[in-house]
Amino acid sequence: MRTALRTALALVALVGTATASVATATAAGAATATASSTTSACVAAKTIPSVFGGWKVKLVNSADRGASARLFDARGRVVSTVDQSRSIDAARGLRITGVLSAKPVFGQRSEGGPTPWKSTAFPALSADCTQSGKLVRTLRLDSRTSAQIFRVSAGHYQARVHQGGSLVRFIDAHGRAGAAVFGSRTLVLNPDGTTVTWTGAKTAANPRLGRYKLANGATVKLVKRSGVYGAQVTTGHGTFPVAYAKGRPSVQQDDVTLVVLGADGTLSGYIYGRAQKAPVYLGA
Repeated sequence: MRTALRTALALVALVGTATASVATATAAGAATATASSTTSACVAAKTIPSVFGGWKVKLVNSADRGASARLFDARGRVVSTVDQSRSIDAARGLRITGVLSAKPVFGQRSEGGPTPWKSTAFPALSADCTQSGKLVRTLRLDSRTSAQIFRVSAGHYQARVHQGGSLVRFIDAHGRAGAAVFGSRTLVLNPDGTTVTWTGAKTAANPRLGRYKLANGATVKLVKRSGVYGAQVTTGHGTFPVAYAKGRPSVQQDDVTLVVLGADGTLSGYIYGRAQKAPVYLGA
């Protein structure tokens, strides 16, 4: 087994540029690469009875979007929704306390005035899907988008991405890199807190399975198993194992090539020191 990769320099992330990240791997037969920090979708849901007889409420706790609650009538029609954009509907007697917190609570009541609220805790998310730690910096990605970077401990950082004032993505990098793909932008967070960000240079969602070529000639084989997309990267250092994006993006990188695979099959690549191009489909 030969060690192929070295530590790269960490630079400052700017809009339209990228920071280099710490990357180590082993090639030739037993290759390994950095992968995503969690395989869960970071979403938990449950349905509870409404205080209005025969109606129900669906509670959803999402690391990417915060808590939300939808009120359904007896016919299954959505009557009202409360979430981070509107955390209280006084007319329908719905509210969420701590909509973006680690422990949001849903409240409901059938009448106003002094009528007490009936409280229900949202289903909890796992630790790698829950924001914690101390805010250490904020990255401005574009005029509408920013990322808050949190330090949990050595080798463990998290990020919350806000767009237009709303939470849109959550990233956890605990011992491994984590990533988010949203709109035209890709953001990678390394476990040492450094970041890589770029726009474009990606496929559409649900692309064709098969081989893709990156800007530096490296190839990525896109596969799908049991409904889950996976990517196998081949660079000058060798071929890496397939990394699956089960619910959350997977990340594979060496000292030149960085590949992010979204749960929807979106394939995004960044090549250090090269003009960025979208992956080119080569065939099955």
